[in-house]
Amino acid sequence: MEFLTFSKERIILAGGVRTPIGQAGKSFSDIPSYELGSKIIEAIFNRTMVSKEEVSGVVCGEINQSSKAPNVARVMAVKTGLPLKSTAITVANNCVSGFEAVLDAARRVMIGEGDFYLVVGQDSMSQGPFFLEGAKQKPKFATLEKLIANWAEIPNSDIKIIDSIEEGLTDPIRKINMAMTAEIAAQNYGLTKKDLDEYAYRSYKKAYESIRAGKYRPYIHPIECSDGTLLENDEYILSKTGMVENPSRFEKASPLFDSKYLSIKEFYQKYKDWILVPFQEGKTHATVSLFNSCPRSDGSGAIFVTTESKAQKLGVPVQAILKGWGMYGVDPAYMGIGMAFAMGTAVQKTNMTFAKIDNFEIHEAFAATVMGTMREVKRSYGFDLERADKEEGKVNPNGGTLALGHPLGATGIRILLNQIMDFDLNPHHKYSLGAICAGGGVAGSILLERP
Repeated sequence: MEFLTFSKERIILAGGVRTPIGQAGKSFSDIPSYELGSKIIEAIFNRTMVSKEEVSGVVCGEINQSSKAPNVARVMAVKTGLPLKSTAITVANNCVSGFEAVLDAARRVMIGEGDFYLVVGQDSMSQGPFFLEGAKQKPKFATLEKLIANWAEIPNSDIKIIDSIEEGLTDPIRKINMAMTAEIAAQNYGLTKKDLDEYAYRSYKKAYESIRAGKYRPYIHPIECSDGTLLENDEYILSKTGMVENPSRFEKASPLFDSKYLSIKEFYQKYKDWILVPFQEGKTHATVSLFNSCPRSDGSGAIFVTTESKAQKLGVPVQAILKGWGMYGVDPAYMGIGMAFAMGTAVQKTNMTFAKIDNFEIHEAFAATVMGTMREVKRSYGFDLERADKEEGKVNPNGGTLALGHPLGATGIRILLNQIMDFDLNPHHKYSLGAICAGGGVAGSILLERP
């Protein structure tokens, strides 16, 4: 398949930049996602010196849109002075939303709807609201005035108080949250807690060393926080230097699914429809812990999607060629493993092979899902990604989501920038493959080529 415009032009990425990733509840906790997005829009235009009048449209990937900014792409476009005639659309495909926004823009360029798109990916997990489910159906609470007047009665009513983030991290069909899908992956692919902890440690160490070496600096726009301080680097990993210095701390973190609330045996019984191996008394152990799972985060990123000729006309340096992509869905209970098949789809559609790819940037929602994905790639496509990781350093060489954080809709831009960073750091690298999984089982993969 050719991922080209009707006039046989290649699609390119340019100007990519992101905020540092803030840890949920910390530096960016009082900055709405649309403000973070607006700041990064101004940053990309200031950095590239492209006129805002060139923009054909804006595509934004975000999961947790605020009611203050419906169709947040349009709100940010107007707020930052982009042409009123430009189109604007917000896409939500759970954690793959950032990739989906880039691909939506690419498809529009391919069919000639426009030739220069601004793509933004963003989310604030700090600002996910609480909902009062059922309040409007009760006469006593049906209006805001009545709700306030009778607020003290809420706890004793049958109104449900719901954390939108917690609910959003649970698949509504399988009734299973994301951490549980990671434990299922670990059990199905024979992964131990030691495997996951060692992988997480490597991600932490690589990210920490890359930040300290300044490798991320060219791709990050520092953000002034509400208290006047400046956040210049990804926040979570720099607060976990003790984990880098003393990896034994990973071992001390208790497994999430072996406690007084739910034993690993009970976990097997509850999710027996999706666990493909038998429980063995005394031999089966839980694996997923807080520190081999990614942290909740806030952040935004932006990148231009256009053609080679348009980029040349505007004088914008091309960061990467969008060679192709693949999307793939699996059962929601196997969330994470879809990345293996999305990567396989991208490779096959571009007539490539895994062996030709120099760099892999694979989303680390959990160590279990990225390691399970690597094992599924070997099973389904015959390529040993675990060996490529450990022996050749081809997988997430500058750390990944476990250490850097996961600002949901912004993660797609972050991963693309890591792919671009790999080209900049390794002049002999020609191809980079990125992959992201998402709640519900959908996954996406984007193949980039050196310009």
